[in-house]
Amino acid sequence: MKKGINVLLLLFLVVCACSSGSSSVDPVSEENNNNLGVLATISTNEAESILSTEAVIWGKIENNGGTSVTERGICYSKQIDPEYEDSKSKANLVMGSGDFKSSLKNLDGETVYYARAYAVNKKGIAYGNQVSFKTTDIASPLLVFGRVKVAGAQDIFLDVELKEHGDLTIQEIGVVYGTSREPTVANSKIKRTSIESKFKQRITGLTPETIYYVRPYAITSQKTLYGQEFAISTIRKGNFTYSFNQNGADAATVTRIKAAFDLATTYYNNFTSIVKHVTVNYSPGTPTADANFAGWINMGSNVGYQKAGTAMHEMAHSVGVGTHTKYWELMTGGTWDGTRANEILQMMTNDPTAVVKGDNTHFWPYGVNGAHEDDGSDFLYMMNALILQGMKTDGMPSN
Repeated sequence: MKKGINVLLLLFLVVCACSSGSSSVDPVSEENNNNLGVLATISTNEAESILSTEAVIWGKIENNGGTSVTERGICYSKQIDPEYEDSKSKANLVMGSGDFKSSLKNLDGETVYYARAYAVNKKGIAYGNQVSFKTTDIASPLLVFGRVKVAGAQDIFLDVELKEHGDLTIQEIGVVYGTSREPTVANSKIKRTSIESKFKQRITGLTPETIYYVRPYAITSQKTLYGQEFAISTIRKGNFTYSFNQNGADAATVTRIKAAFDLATTYYNNFTSIVKHVTVNYSPGTPTADANFAGWINMGSNVGYQKAGTAMHEMAHSVGVGTHTKYWELMTGGTWDGTRANEILQMMTNDPTAVVKGDNTHFWPYGVNGAHEDDGSDFLYMMNALILQGMKTDGMPSN
């Protein structure tokens, strides 16, 4: 009995061993492999809506390969047979029929690209047929200077207009300048704090009587572009000097009058090329101040008039305003007939209709015709000097 049991046990073990070793396929692995399906079948349409930096391409899933497509789009390159690892644009619109659209962005202008639709399923990445297209030429930003430019001995003023933004994103805008042709952003540049369609630019710290080359520039997402260059010369630095007869004035009065004429002559010498020497006299009997073309200036005891604006006003009289026949010839009918002084006023104030007005004695605006007009601002003093320089260009003599 015991022997029979042992034989049966041995036979059972042999059968189990044979059953385990005779199976060559893992049912679970075979099932997983079948679930992977095959690669999807996909087609690529020709590119459309082609611009300088973008294009649209449609693709179509013809067959998903038996599993869900988890990603679809267009891969593209400047080389043939672009792949998933190259640049790609995922579909931004999917239609129920399997059609999908991808928008390609930030392309280079006037460049040939190759593109293939792709689809990703469990089996892997499938590619469609290859198409090619060429982007159009890039429309560059168009930057131009205004017609009128104004120069002092150390400063240049100009208008810049961004007439066309072009196809590229503008990241920075401004002007470059130098004493050699075709200055670049690697030379001297003035960057604007924002992207403006129109702006006025002042370039300062320049050398008198020197030709400068100036170009507007725009830094875009792809490259730096420059507008048309122009050359402009700074003017000869003025040499307006004065001597001062104190005539018993107290120390505070002397300090005020000297400070007024020191500042006034600085503006004349930076923004005009006038060469003249005048004699300034403290004259307590003079109600405010007066001057003549011979270069004699009286400053009264009224403290409100012992300022730079009054000094510049009287200096203008000493170089011809209201004191020379040429001034009266050009200031006819209450308006200045010369071209340059009016151009300067229009350009600097952004008012194309502005004209210098006046009478037989004074001009305005910016004539500082009274203490109430003297706000002490840089722009007021600068404009007074620039208009005087314009009047000199129009023919009014200084001496």
